[in-house]
Amino acid sequence: MVQDADWSATVAGHKQRQLLKIGKIAAELVSSDGLGAVSMSRLARASGVSRATLYNYVPDVVSAVREYLTAQSDAFQATVAAAVAEEEDPEAQLRRYIEEQVAYAAGADHRAAAALLESGAALGGSDPAAHQRRDFAVLQGILDRGERDGTFRPGHQAARLTLISRLLYSSHELMQQQQVSRDDTVALITDLILGGIRR
Repeated sequence: MVQDADWSATVAGHKQRQLLKIGKIAAELVSSDGLGAVSMSRLARASGVSRATLYNYVPDVVSAVREYLTAQSDAFQATVAAAVAEEEDPEAQLRRYIEEQVAYAAGADHRAAAALLESGAALGGSDPAAHQRRDFAVLQGILDRGERDGTFRPGHQAARLTLISRLLYSSHELMQQQQVSRDDTVALITDLILGGIRR
């Protein structure tokens, strides 16, 4: 019985690793070439599996990217929470939060998500950008602490959460279309946000 359970866990682990590998490749292809340019045949070739084998893992390219981004979102959420926890005061926490979010927006995962959104494909759930904003509670905690200790002005927290999230989500456009460096993007966004909420 124990051997059967161990074997099942081994098989499940292998399948999950293969699924994430396929999803990562799909995300990279979609990020560089757009969703319309990535067929299941192309994804199978890039992944080193037959098309029939690929269908054992995912029904389509969107699903492959969605699976990968969901897994990456969990890891990203943990990374952001750990990074913020290293800082002492709410302003430093907010600065660190912004740095982490802009770093994500500069990466291939965000570009793949943006390509899917532009094509009208949902990434899961009712919020198509949920893969990036699942750590909303971290931002809310920072703003709550800042209000309680007098660092940030009180009021309109729901609106602030929405505006900050949208600003950070669109930071990739600033970096790509305006050719603004990542560090300058962090500085511009940080100044804008803190200028609006700091006491």
